[in-house]
Amino acid sequence: MSDSTAPAPGEQSSAAEDAMHTTLDMAFEDAVPFVQLEHELAEFETVQVTRVDQMVEGMLGTAVERTALVVVCHPEVARDALAIDQSLAGMLPCTTAVYETTDGEVHVHHISATKAIRDLGCAPADAAGDLEQLVDLTGNRMAEVWRNIERHADAAGEV
Repeated sequence: MSDSTAPAPGEQSSAAEDAMHTTLDMAFEDAVPFVQLEHELAEFETVQVTRVDQMVEGMLGTAVERTALVVVCHPEVARDALAIDQSLAGMLPCTTAVYETTDGEVHVHHISATKAIRDLGCAPADAAGDLEQLVDLTGNRMAEVWRNIERHADAAGEV
């Protein structure tokens, strides 16, 4: 179930305040490809799936909780960000974290890259309208992903 909340009409929330989060009743190993697939079904392209916990342990010899990054990009979001300013490519793509806490709960968490672009003032000042359209586009696409994650999680956890 999601604990993200949308801002009231006409109100702007920050990327961190409007983060999307849910917990899944499935094994971590099953959750990572499930979350990746739900992004792909919403027309996001997978750029990389990275196991952060394995990277940290392999390079630093330090164990951390199981964490994966599902790094994706939607072609419309990329196109529109590049149209605003090519330097915004450095703030792409979108990343969703899948992690398991010490109590065994599996979490899925996403902070909007385009809201972060807005909040950090990365876009040219004269692009405010285009940037808000990009934030809306990204939000709509990711909302579709989130609805499907929540809608299909029970069935995916049974497989």
